[in-house]
Amino acid sequence: MTKTGDEPRKRSCNNSANSPVRGLKKQKTDAGDIDLLQKWIQHDNYTYHVDTFLSASQAYAIHTRLVSWYRANRRKLPWRGDRGPFDGSTVGYAASASSTGASKGKKRKGGKNDDGGNNTGKDIRSFFGGASKVKNKETPPLPPPAATTTATNNEPEEETKRDVSAYGVWVSEIMLQQTRVEAVIPYWVKWMESFPTVHSLANATPEEVNSHWAGLGFYRRARLLHAGAKRIVDEYEGVVPNTVDELMKVEGIGRYTASAIASIAYGVEVPVVDGNVCRVLSRLTGIANHIKAPVMKDDLGWELAEKIVKAKSSSAQQNDDQVGTPGEVNQALMELGATYCSPAGSGIDANDPLVEFYVSTRLGRAIGRVTNNEADATRDRIEELVAKGAFGTDKSKSNCRLCELNGTSNAFYSIADRIAADLPASPNVKLETVSAIAGHACLPIPPPKKAKREEVLAVAVISSRIANDDRRRYLMVKRPLEGLLAGQWEFPNVEVWSSAKADCKKEKKDKAKTASVIEVPIIDPSKRSKALDTFVSGILDDPIAKQKRKQINDAPIAHIFSHVCHTMWIEYNHLEEDIALSKRWKLEDGREAGWMSEDDMKDAGITSGVHKILAAVKIK
Repeated sequence: MTKTGDEPRKRSCNNSANSPVRGLKKQKTDAGDIDLLQKWIQHDNYTYHVDTFLSASQAYAIHTRLVSWYRANRRKLPWRGDRGPFDGSTVGYAASASSTGASKGKKRKGGKNDDGGNNTGKDIRSFFGGASKVKNKETPPLPPPAATTTATNNEPEEETKRDVSAYGVWVSEIMLQQTRVEAVIPYWVKWMESFPTVHSLANATPEEVNSHWAGLGFYRRARLLHAGAKRIVDEYEGVVPNTVDELMKVEGIGRYTASAIASIAYGVEVPVVDGNVCRVLSRLTGIANHIKAPVMKDDLGWELAEKIVKAKSSSAQQNDDQVGTPGEVNQALMELGATYCSPAGSGIDANDPLVEFYVSTRLGRAIGRVTNNEADATRDRIEELVAKGAFGTDKSKSNCRLCELNGTSNAFYSIADRIAADLPASPNVKLETVSAIAGHACLPIPPPKKAKREEVLAVAVISSRIANDDRRRYLMVKRPLEGLLAGQWEFPNVEVWSSAKADCKKEKKDKAKTASVIEVPIIDPSKRSKALDTFVSGILDDPIAKQKRKQINDAPIAHIFSHVCHTMWIEYNHLEEDIALSKRWKLEDGREAGWMSEDDMKDAGITSGVHKILAAVKIK
């Protein structure tokens, strides 16, 4: 017997991955959508991304499209051999890209987007700083050098044009580490006037070098540049090396900087991978990982970028001018990642040269059609695959090295949730458009942040039937109207451990030093069950509350919020007898409880966390 109470409150408009938007015409899903999503969700090897989306012909098409776009649209910068005036800022591009489509990218505090990028003129190389180990923080803005030779209306443009040189590229790359492009321009111009050659820099005093660097911050970069110039004079007769291996022997030059110098100045066919390039690669090939993941920025990301840089035509009549140089391709990838493929990029802007190649938008459209499908069987089929991937029930499946563990499942839920959230806010925008933007916004996935608060929950999934109705109804409780997930319906659960309450002074001390992740303990199953018994007894009358529940012990379900991570252990019981169930009633603490069918859940708009739990129980 249940405790009776009030009627349900008005339905929330917050839909979940399993909740088609009310009032939206249900969509048909074609075989291509199913095939794309199945292969993406189930893939278990990084070669999937290369073989499926970066074949020789695809890589060549991307390569030539980048070269054509770069030549027509690249920013004018002095180290590229351009005449002034120069245009280093990317703010206009970001604003243009983010204004396309249903809604602008949601920003976190501090102006940062969901994946940690900053769209307000952020330095396009701020993700990786080469070999120079400098802390990731900004220096106070200081006035630029007193004298610059940036072109003005009173100066002949010819006086500001310089040839592209390995030394000039080297200086620009070091200055650009953690400093905005537009801020670097006047410093680079003055530097090259005072130290036009490697020899002149090597012969300068430390005081002269520092005076030209004043205002850029991170003075260790200047010291390493100075020391590197001396080494090049002593060991290479003043000529900057032309191979990556030799360049990396020079102080302050890591793989990224060495590759940039070699490809831009010497035309060496090597990729250059930074955070912007990682973002482009993730969206081009459907990689469910973050741009700072070591496998992306230090390992396989380079292999993918190399496919594009070295792409050749299968035709005997290859147009060498159309192919361009390795430096152009690398700069185009970085430029694209800083402009139309920035964190705020929509993926559907007609000015984006790779708009037709993004797998991120294809995935978004497919997920949009599947989660708003007229055939429930199609949606359930895909979501079962997602659930198996998220909860580790597919024991035969290995992991793709490029994607984060459970990355595709988490990305699927993120895309579906964003579609469901954006559609009601954009009634005049087509599902196709909203879905494409959502897919693009959710790839790459957000990078890990500082250690979150950890909470371990025991969750009870209890279902039954009403007489003469075959649909199962699940016991649900409504969260308080304030706090996390305020007013949302969820399965009965109880917190059995929290890092905020645990005696973890040592962990907090270590975290302050190393930002380590808090270790989450495995709570004894009997303790979890006992805590749930007490909680459920406050919702249901005996003997229903005391019926034994089965535990899902394969693995807990993790659900991550911005500041807290829930580790959820599930117990379930499907009551076989028909029970006269009241739909809603009040609990002693003022919250609502009730029995809800899956249709009721869709109308209420269950969260993705609840959907994860339901999916895990349904596949048992």
